[in-house]
Amino acid sequence: MKKYFVYIALAILVISFSGCSLGVNKSSKEIGGIQLSTDSGNSWEVKNKAEEQKNISAVDVISVTIDPIDSNKIYLGTKNKGIIISENNAELWKKFNFPTKEDIYGIAINYFNSQIMYASGTLDDRGKIFKTNDGGENWEEIYTEPSSGTYITAMAMNNNDPHNIFVGTNKGVILKTSDGGISWNNLYSSNGAVAKIIFSEDENNNIYFLIYQKGVLMSDGDGNDFKKIKDEKTKLKLQGVFSIEADRNKSGTLYIGTDKGLFKSTNYDTFEEVDIVASSKKFPIRAIAVNPFNSKEIIYSVAQAMYRSVDGGENWSTTQLDTTRVVSDIKFNMNNPNIILAGFRNFK
Repeated sequence: MKKYFVYIALAILVISFSGCSLGVNKSSKEIGGIQLSTDSGNSWEVKNKAEEQKNISAVDVISVTIDPIDSNKIYLGTKNKGIIISENNAELWKKFNFPTKEDIYGIAINYFNSQIMYASGTLDDRGKIFKTNDGGENWEEIYTEPSSGTYITAMAMNNNDPHNIFVGTNKGVILKTSDGGISWNNLYSSNGAVAKIIFSEDENNNIYFLIYQKGVLMSDGDGNDFKKIKDEKTKLKLQGVFSIEADRNKSGTLYIGTDKGLFKSTNYDTFEEVDIVASSKKFPIRAIAVNPFNSKEIIYSVAQAMYRSVDGGENWSTTQLDTTRVVSDIKFNMNNPNIILAGFRNFK
């Protein structure tokens, strides 16, 4: 039976900033939360100020989602803090009305009506998906796992048809809804946790599924014909995979970040290694982003450093990140790609 959650704004404020406080991190080297660049990644600034003289420096950010209509609205899926929102481009953060203050792995927003949102999280250690039709005032539970220990760790919406949503679990199961969450179908069972799902957003509209540290799966836009992406010519085994990103300007172009370097494919079955800074190959590439309007601008992050290329990966500039945490997610602002957001977390 579906459950409905209605929260009174005053009660939420009391709960959010008392029993579930955003907290203040004591060590400057332990900075989590968000950093923002307004100059295309040349420099980065910590943006962790929250309401009531608090901050989100202690927060582990799992995912960053920017409202496709109002890009000043930014949503953070966090570890043990629920959803956090900024309505002024990361200048000030506050808790967002949501049924659970546990882990939030994915947030999907309707590209045509950003009042319609979906979010996957845990409630009492059980994976669930919630939907709102009014910008978060009310939430409806539209999917639940049958027992504890299974979580919805990835979510992606088809921007051309927002009723089509794909999700993946930490147990490797991939599911789909074609009716906005009324019903769900199992599509595939992989050999590892599904950590990220992205659409190619080109004429092929393929879907990529990151199987954490195992590899990458691909299907067509309907979730049919799953296959593991691999180099058919050189038999290159893409293992130790930590991140993926599609180049939305070039059909069929996919970047894969591993613990051995960065790889690129332009045809799904042949890969070339991108010539990145050699010392960065010693660490897992946990986040990649490509400028949605300029294929030559690529950003990736390892350990406590950000790497940026403006010539398609031939040369790289580096920026030190003054924290012991690592980047979990990088997002370009679709309305102004000079603005880039990076979320930080501990991986343990």
